[in-house]
Amino acid sequence: MGRPTKFNRDDAIELAMNTFWEKGFEPTSVSDLASAMSITRSSFYNSFESREAIFDEALVRYQNSGTSLILTPDLEGFCPVRATRKFFYDVCQNLVNDEDAKGCLIINCYVQAAPDMPAPAGVHSFIDNKRDQFEFVARVAQENGSVSHSQNPATIADALVALLVGVNVMGKEIRDADRLWASAEATLTALGITE
Repeated sequence: MGRPTKFNRDDAIELAMNTFWEKGFEPTSVSDLASAMSITRSSFYNSFESREAIFDEALVRYQNSGTSLILTPDLEGFCPVRATRKFFYDVCQNLVNDEDAKGCLIINCYVQAAPDMPAPAGVHSFIDNKRDQFEFVARVAQENGSVSHSQNPATIADALVALLVGVNVMGKEIRDADRLWASAEATLTALGITE
């Protein structure tokens, strides 16, 4: 009754990642995942224990794929304003270059969350990490005088997280990178993140 001999765990995680990406975390059932992998529910549980466990593995795969953009404030010569603007510019470009308009797997799951259906811990960890990056960048920019001290760095970070979520949602419908970037740039300018 074990899993089929052709079962390949690596391929299965890729299939799970794409299923979560298409449907989101909460709407994806164990049956959906097992069907995508061409295995039984019993084999699924024998291999992955739970939907949450394979989501965690799929999230690692997604983040290691290079699809999820990161800021790198530890690099020598780091310019916080330029890096933040480039980050959002690249997000806009990537969204439009995705012919399937899937958006970001992590943000897709984040926006589906509700009080009675919280997002998985890995999604919250990603959002918290991104907020921490943004806050660090805001502090560095204020320290070097490229961003005004008129706003709290934590508030700037929250606004940048909101911008990241908003641009990803808009990018599913707005397939024009210039339009997406103009929207993102308006928010960055309002926050004083200008060159």
